[in-house]
Amino acid sequence: MTVLSRGANAALPAGVVEVAVSGARQGSVDLMVFQLGPDHRVRTDADFVFFNQPASPEGAVRLVAADRVTADLNAVPAGVETLAVAVALDDSVPGSLASIPGLAVTVTGGSQAPASGLTTERAAVLVEIYRRAGGWKVRNVSAGWAAGLSALAGEHGVSVDEEPAPEALPSPVLPSVVSPSPAAGYPPQPTPPPAPAYPAPAPAPTPPPAYPTPPSAPAYPPPPSGERQPAAVAATINAQPPGSTYPMPGGFPPPGGSLPPPPPFSPPTPGGWTAPGGDLRR
Repeated sequence: MTVLSRGANAALPAGVVEVAVSGARQGSVDLMVFQLGPDHRVRTDADFVFFNQPASPEGAVRLVAADRVTADLNAVPAGVETLAVAVALDDSVPGSLASIPGLAVTVTGGSQAPASGLTTERAAVLVEIYRRAGGWKVRNVSAGWAAGLSALAGEHGVSVDEEPAPEALPSPVLPSVVSPSPAAGYPPQPTPPPAPAYPAPAPAPTPPPAYPTPPSAPAYPPPPSGERQPAAVAATINAQPPGSTYPMPGGFPPPGGSLPPPPPFSPPTPGGWTAPGGDLRR
């Protein structure tokens, strides 16, 4: 058996060939084939053979098992130049193809192409069966994409539908609280008006400072007519303030300790009182 290293190739016989891929398992490592034109892209999405579309439109390429493909090289359309045999990890499988033990391709005629050089790739083309000088050859490719199936399919012109994102659960709707309506027959009570606002009372005025009331001078009643006042009382009434230079009223001399005797009492005469003794005129 001829073992093809990465990049090596070998001739294939005409007719039907079987391609077996060790390590391929549906649901974990999916096997697929792309029928490619001269531009190395599919003519239509029908040229993509996989588990949901297990045969090409003309039936030349068929997925007969999870790990095997048959190709009738005589029935391949003239517009197809290459058959790319590839594998891809399912989205539920972690890691890369480098962790798949014994990943390799065996082709009818005794050629084997083990996968080599893979590191972080989650999808890869393992071998290509291609036209050369009127015949067919197989080549070990072992080249892949870390982004997985979507990158592999896009590189060959196939649009892969991504898994739809789960729909968000609707938010629960809380029941609204409805206020009870007033009893039938009774109109709703009006809202009382707000209480009037009164201004704050003004502060009480500050009382003026209190001043002491001076004592009033004692009042002495005038002496009765014809009576003599005591010397002490007369001195109090007729006394001048200290240092005063004002004359005593009526021309009376200042008190000297005793008053002259009053004139003799005479009964009033008609027309007025008797003139007092002494000369009041000057």
